[in-house]
Amino acid sequence: MSAPAGPSITEAGAWSAPIRVSTDEGGGYRPQVAAAPDGTLHAVYYARLPAGDLLRHRWSADGRTWAAPQPFGFDTDRNWGPDIVAEADGGVAVVFDHARPDFTSQGWFTRFTPGGAWSAPAPLTPDNPQGEVGSGHLADVGGGRYAAVWIGKARVGPGEPFRAWARWGAPGAWEEPVPLSDGRSDAWHTNVERRPDGSVLAGWDIGQGGGETTLYVADGRDGRFAAAENLSANGGRPGERPHFAFGADGVDHVAWFHKQAARPVAVYVRSGRPGAWSPRVDEPARGYGGFHFDPDIAIDADGVRVLVWGWDNNTDAELVYSVDRGQGWEPPRRVATLGSGKPGLPSLTVGPDGTFTVVWNQGVAGQSDVYAARWDP
Repeated sequence: MSAPAGPSITEAGAWSAPIRVSTDEGGGYRPQVAAAPDGTLHAVYYARLPAGDLLRHRWSADGRTWAAPQPFGFDTDRNWGPDIVAEADGGVAVVFDHARPDFTSQGWFTRFTPGGAWSAPAPLTPDNPQGEVGSGHLADVGGGRYAAVWIGKARVGPGEPFRAWARWGAPGAWEEPVPLSDGRSDAWHTNVERRPDGSVLAGWDIGQGGGETTLYVADGRDGRFAAAENLSANGGRPGERPHFAFGADGVDHVAWFHKQAARPVAVYVRSGRPGAWSPRVDEPARGYGGFHFDPDIAIDADGVRVLVWGWDNNTDAELVYSVDRGQGWEPPRRVATLGSGKPGLPSLTVGPDGTFTVVWNQGVAGQSDVYAARWDP
């Protein structure tokens, strides 16, 4: 599959030298990072081991020295797609999908206390021995409550589409799940994140897997989600895998990427608020060749926006980024030059001191590692 023609992204950026967070034991896949209120960084990922795809947790006070990997979740089968949120007391909460060998699966919740222990996994999604779930994400809405989203179907296989679902509450006190999509076509790549005021924004995409999909978002407040909005409408561009950043000025920022005929061709950012999205859609990699995929976005207290994404031109592939300091997106540069295969699934956070931290996995088929780098604007 030939990458779109155009200039390569070759300029080095100002990030710290990458540090490998995963270990030789099983490598690392699908990392997520969150900065606690005291600045402690928490990273989670899964390693591929003989017993299964097993979850690991490491934390760091400075982004350079990381505590030894700590296991959590289940110790067999596939522990996939962890999503992490940092909480006010210094703890973190994680949701993940536990898939059995036949791909039947269920979503689970677990929490790490500041004292250093993980709770036993508690069910997040209803128990359905024939069902399949994935793409679980979590937002901490305060008061010990959460908003959670995922995709799920009643039976493994092609008999019915995935639907996007949401649930409010907490372990032992979850409210009934509510559908976010109508189930007429497959839903993919859910996400939910909290705004500074405690409300949330959820997103997902609808369409045929591997093809061009339509992006939707829904505003969430006081335990309820508003009607879905088609963010791809009104010039918003098709695409998938939404991520969010929320400015101190009350503006929401949504990042996603656009796939045509299974080729990821562009990354986008659109800003505004539910019901009042700007007609302008930014394309920070416009004019550059290669594939562009898996973006994440964050914004600091001064309004500096950072977008990271994977880039691949068939002969070279690295994690890249662009910065908007209020005058528009700067030309993309490299976070790192590892030269070790394709980057993917970066997770970006900004700490209380304004330093951005990104983690991502990079490698070749059958072997991937997790890396971390930091940038202070």
